[in-house]
Amino acid sequence: SIRRARSCALVKSLDSRSPSTPTCNTRAAARLTMEFSIESTSTLFDSSGKPYTSYSITTHYQGQRFQAQRRYREFVALHDGLRGEVSGLPHHFPVWPFHLNRLAPEVVDSRRVALCSYLSAALAALHGGVMPARLRSFLQLPQAQANRMTAPAGPSGAAALLPLEKSDTVILVAYQLPLTVSRAEGGGWEVEWDDESVLNQHALSLGCRVMWVGGVGCAVDPDEEEGLAQVLLEGYSCLPVFLPAALTDRFYHGFCRSYLRPVFHNRMRLPDSGNPFCEEDWRAYSAANRKFADTVMEVYEPGHMVWAHDYHL
Repeated sequence: SIRRARSCALVKSLDSRSPSTPTCNTRAAARLTMEFSIESTSTLFDSSGKPYTSYSITTHYQGQRFQAQRRYREFVALHDGLRGEVSGLPHHFPVWPFHLNRLAPEVVDSRRVALCSYLSAALAALHGGVMPARLRSFLQLPQAQANRMTAPAGPSGAAALLPLEKSDTVILVAYQLPLTVSRAEGGGWEVEWDDESVLNQHALSLGCRVMWVGGVGCAVDPDEEEGLAQVLLEGYSCLPVFLPAALTDRFYHGFCRSYLRPVFHNRMRLPDSGNPFCEEDWRAYSAANRKFADTVMEVYEPGHMVWAHDYHL
């Protein structure tokens, strides 16, 4: 399910919130969803033998999880570096150091909450701008492409969407998968990429993770659907949509080909006694599209881009 974003203010002092695992979600722009959590801590020793607390940071970014281990002084160094790049951050690091009892369990647990809130507030201070390289490095996220720059704002003042990153995930949805699927002579299935499809992996070259959702273009018995779906997902990152033959006929040949296609090609005649609109075909179209949407939601996570193709969907 899609989690609601929660705004987290900069921490001026350690507060009395619940010591449970902190989670802060920030939606810095329409295309960016990032969530932080500090799930655990551990006591380690530096080169001189002095103990310190290491915080395990989990970043949910563009539908993927990234892990980083950081100590308090690294948070302070991050803040000092970000102040020169991000306006609106306070002069001093807003989480109190507690030099004398920094290893006390209650201090470690409260600091865990405060540091998570700090990360969310620092990201929110970007106001949708490009994430600084030092913050990416701190969180151990993939670095942005060298030519990635903030797009100029349009007339409304909103910045244009930025190029895709390697950490992005795009879900391509179409009536047909860019595959050729057929039955093998000895049983099972023969699957290969359809080089003629504009949606095949070589033609797209998106430079990020891609998943496909669509039909397979051949008859599949209900008891074979799960096995074929597993083959396509594991080997081709494709999620098949299986529609009953009767539904496909009304959805594709009925509403899409007989009604929508003429409309989109300026060939629709005025309604008369032979009005081409058919209620049953419309209901089939709606049911088929719900099936496609349900399949998308099986793999969708906040931050994924869903790209639906052609007039069938």
